[in-house]
Amino acid sequence: MKVLPTLLAASVFMTYASYAADSAVVETTKPSVYVLDEENQRLADTYARMLRYYEQRNFSSTRSVRVLMSNYPHHVEPILYAAFDRYPRHYRHIIKAAIDAEPAFTRDVISAALNLRVADPAEIVRIAVETEPSYAEAIVGTVDEIDPAHLNEVIRVAVTTEPHTADGILRANKEAEVGKLESIIQAVLAAAPAVGGYLADTISDIIGSAEAEESGEINQDQERQRAITLLRSAYNAGGLTKEQLNAIAARHELTSQELDSIVNQ
Repeated sequence: MKVLPTLLAASVFMTYASYAADSAVVETTKPSVYVLDEENQRLADTYARMLRYYEQRNFSSTRSVRVLMSNYPHHVEPILYAAFDRYPRHYRHIIKAAIDAEPAFTRDVISAALNLRVADPAEIVRIAVETEPSYAEAIVGTVDEIDPAHLNEVIRVAVTTEPHTADGILRANKEAEVGKLESIIQAVLAAAPAVGGYLADTISDIIGSAEAEESGEINQDQERQRAITLLRSAYNAGGLTKEQLNAIAARHELTSQELDSIVNQ
């Protein structure tokens, strides 16, 4: 497949103005440990030649990435590999340009940036959420898959960057085991305590119902304990008022003794 001639032909009619924002660069490390498979390496070599071609015609790194991503979004990995390798200090502009060009490929862009270690995961998340906040839960979920040790930190960054992402992040993790979900609730509310009131219904929804039909006594007891644990976590993090806590406890039919254990423990 003659990829390079095709790409060159596609670019002939582009204008050659530079993108001024690309002058703001920061120091970072070049990609190192991540290795592409044979096919993607071949494509990355092709896109590296394309980047040199665009550079000779005064294209900024930002504009070059936008052109390539717009025309070949299914080649996210080799495009970004080539771009990060050629312009390691421009990673902010490259991530933003790739997401701007193809928002539907945000998860793939984040995966490439994380795998290539172009910056700290929290910094990658901040850039991505600022660029496309509607994909915040997918962005956070990608970090959880690739580098879960940073999950709480990237949640804090995502919610601090755009508080309205809190609801989607919580709901995206509603099936998580209770210890992980408890930690996520704490991270969300610690990052943006002011959104706690607006999240009361979300928290109530994700803790589940204590009276599932056809469930045995043991399962019901486990659900009640789950509700108590998560409510205690939310209340202690300052995300719920006493009135909201009482309303959620009533909805899930917790006893006064169970409610006291949430407040006083």
